[in-house]
Amino acid sequence: MEQWIRQCRLTVQINKDQPQALDLSEFRIVFHVAQPTTEQPKYAEIYIYNMSHKTMNTLAGENSQNKDTQVILEVGYKSGPLETLFRGTSFQFRKGRDNQTDTWLCILAQCADTVKSAAVVNNSLPAGTSLNDMQQFILQQYSSYGIDIGETPQLAEQRYPRGRVFFGSLDRHANQFYKDNNTSCSVDDDTFNAIPLGKYSVIPMLSLNKENGMIGMPRLTSEGVQVTSLINPKFKRNGRIQIDLSNLQTESYDVQYGQQGVDQPFKNQNLATNAQGTFIIVSVEHYGDMRGDECYSTLICVGVDTVVPKSGLLISGVDDNGT
Repeated sequence: MEQWIRQCRLTVQINKDQPQALDLSEFRIVFHVAQPTTEQPKYAEIYIYNMSHKTMNTLAGENSQNKDTQVILEVGYKSGPLETLFRGTSFQFRKGRDNQTDTWLCILAQCADTVKSAAVVNNSLPAGTSLNDMQQFILQQYSSYGIDIGETPQLAEQRYPRGRVFFGSLDRHANQFYKDNNTSCSVDDDTFNAIPLGKYSVIPMLSLNKENGMIGMPRLTSEGVQVTSLINPKFKRNGRIQIDLSNLQTESYDVQYGQQGVDQPFKNQNLATNAQGTFIIVSVEHYGDMRGDECYSTLICVGVDTVVPKSGLLISGVDDNGT
């Protein structure tokens, strides 16, 4: 794919109870899309510039009181189709300005916000229920909240000797079930996926080098390999990527008293990477100004069949400085 002449389409539902939506693609759009940790929902912060007050109020309400409307952000290049970068629901609108002439409407949105915060389950399954039956029950609950079902694993044929009771947060029960089965689950762009720990998605592997979008040089940190590229909606969590490591930069080991050697395996190129340069994407962060110069994706990845970090984005968020 030739990565030139960026394009995007932003569609925002007017009212959560009605299907009508506005296409805001002709405005200047600045966005930041990220997922801080594996246990928090993916979010988007989107600024739309210089709309009329009438259009702002149509989307946000007179007092910015509207929320729970669907937000879809698609990005691509002239040489190919637009692909979904973010799909979720709004939870806050803000109005403001940069200067005397440039006004903006900011949309804060999350994926599966309702499921994370309000979805509950109240049911029981009989003795003899298999792990796969349990998984199907959980998936049905997510589907009932409008969540699409993506990749899920085939679990063991083990059966529970006693009945199981589900009461309370659906998200909490699902996370505990998959954690007990060495699997990570998440909802990205309103699609539920569950991938066994250390495994990867079945989507085709991508490659990244200076010829197809890599910006700067990849950097090996204690959280994984961090690499930046021209914005690419094909980068997905748990997907595989082959990175050109010919200019890999490494960081210093921690020399604080009592910490010597703790982070060395994760910053050691021989242990944290492999000869093929194949990695699993554990975090994707997108930033774009569709009428500016900056438009890129930042990835943090862990090597296939290598030392896997036990901290950082696998369980908790880090910023650009790796802290």
